[in-house]
Amino acid sequence: MPSEQQVDRALSALRSSMEGFRSGVARAVDEVRTELEKRRRPEEGRASDAELGALAARLVDADRFAALFAEESLLDPEAYELLERAHEALSALDAADDRVFVEEVRPDASLRDAVEAGLARLGVAFGAARVAELAREGRHRKEAHAEHLAAFPPADWNRAERGVAPLLVVRTPGAALRAGALAEFVDGTQKLVLVVEGAAPPAALVRLVTPGVFILQTEDPTELERIDGFAGPAVAALFPERSGAALFAHDPSPDDGLTARLVIGDLPDRQDLRPIGPIGVSQQAEELAQLATLAAAPEPAHVAAPSADGHTDGAVAGRLEVQPADRLAAWLLRQANLRDLG
Repeated sequence: MPSEQQVDRALSALRSSMEGFRSGVARAVDEVRTELEKRRRPEEGRASDAELGALAARLVDADRFAALFAEESLLDPEAYELLERAHEALSALDAADDRVFVEEVRPDASLRDAVEAGLARLGVAFGAARVAELAREGRHRKEAHAEHLAAFPPADWNRAERGVAPLLVVRTPGAALRAGALAEFVDGTQKLVLVVEGAAPPAALVRLVTPGVFILQTEDPTELERIDGFAGPAVAALFPERSGAALFAHDPSPDDGLTARLVIGDLPDRQDLRPIGPIGVSQQAEELAQLATLAAAPEPAHVAAPSADGHTDGAVAGRLEVQPADRLAAWLLRQANLRDLG
C-alpha cells in the first residue's frame, strides 16, 4: 500500500485523538476572540456621538464616558497586538486540514528532528494560549514571547500541556527508524505514529518498551485504533505489507505482568538481516534478541510506581491521567503554570 494511503488510514484510525485536540483549539479560538472583544484598542473604546444619541452627545463628554466603562478592559497597543497574533495562530491551526498532524522525515534528516519540528508546529496552540494569557494580564514581553506564536517545542511544554499532547503521524524512511531518539517525547498522552517506507530494522521500537507506554509494530492500519483511546503515551510503527518486520504489541492495560502486556505476532529470522543505511546487522539482531528475551522473561516482583501526586498506585504505574478533551479549551486560557514565559 503506498505510503500516502497508509498516512490517510493512520489518521482515520486515530480520529478520536485528532478530534479531541481540534475541539480544544476551536474552543480556544472562541475564547481568545471573546477576549479581544472585551479588550478593545483605546481608539475603539471611544463612544461615538451616534452611539450616545443626539441629546446625550450634547450633555456627555464621549471620551470621558468611554473611559468610565472601558478602563478595565483596554489593553495597551503592544499587548493587544500580541492577543491578536495569538488569535491568528490558533485560528490557523483550527482551519488546517488533517495534514497538519503529519510530518515527514526529509532526506538526510533525523527522525528525532522531524518529530520535534512537527510537535513544535502543533504546540503553537499551547504557546498562543500562554501568550494570550500573559498579554491579557499585562505580563507580556513582546520580544521574548512572540516567537512562541511560530513554534513551541515539546521541551517547553508543562505537565498540563503534555497531558493533552497532539497526535503526530510521521512518514519516515526505514533507514531513519532509530527509535531510541524518540524516548524524550514519550510522555503524558503523546501519540506518535511512524509510517515506515522501504526496508527498516525489524524490531526498532523494542527500545521504547517500558511499563506505562503502549508500543505497537503492525502492518494493519486498523490496529492503530488500539492506541487511540489509551490513557498514556504510545508509539506505533506502521510497516508496508510483507515488510519482514517483527509484529508485536506492548499494551500496558493488563495488570498481569509483562507476559500479559507483550504479545508477539511475528518474529523474523535473524539470519535474514541485512544492513539498512547506517543501521548494521548487529544492532538489528540485538533488538530482535531483546524482544525475544522480553517475551520469555520471568515476572519480577511488582513495585508500584509513584503517581503524579507522590503516592504509589499500581494501577496507574506512574502514567498521567488523561484530561477530558472538553477541558482543553478552558485550560488553554486558564492554566496556572505560566512561569516558563512570565
